[in-house]
Amino acid sequence: MAAVEEQGPSLTWLFFGWSGRLGRVPFALGWGFWLMLLSASLARIIIVPKEDPSFLFWSFVFVGMAIVSTISSIMLTVKRLHDMNVPVPLIICLFIPAISFFALFAFLVWPGTDGPNENGRLTNRPKD
Repeated sequence: MAAVEEQGPSLTWLFFGWSGRLGRVPFALGWGFWLMLLSASLARIIIVPKEDPSFLFWSFVFVGMAIVSTISSIMLTVKRLHDMNVPVPLIICLFIPAISFFALFAFLVWPGTDGPNENGRLTNRPKD
């Protein structure tokens, strides 16, 4: 039989998994993906007149996407903190308005740990 190649991580793990490590680039791309979708649905809300029936639809889409993106952003940040090898409770920094921008910036530029750490052998992979 042919050797089975190791399959890479899935999009489900990337956006909603909490174990493993995540590097700076996938972290930034994940946040950018959710910001793009939220911006697109917000633009539709602004463009559509309030009397139009689709206004309510786009409002629900925006609220639903906001909930899903918040959960996903938390999971992305947990994996990023795992890669940085810092305590996960630092995620609370994203919810403090005075420092959330600076915390997100730090999560984007702070390099991950080289080599294996307690959260996994490789970056951008679930914990093995």
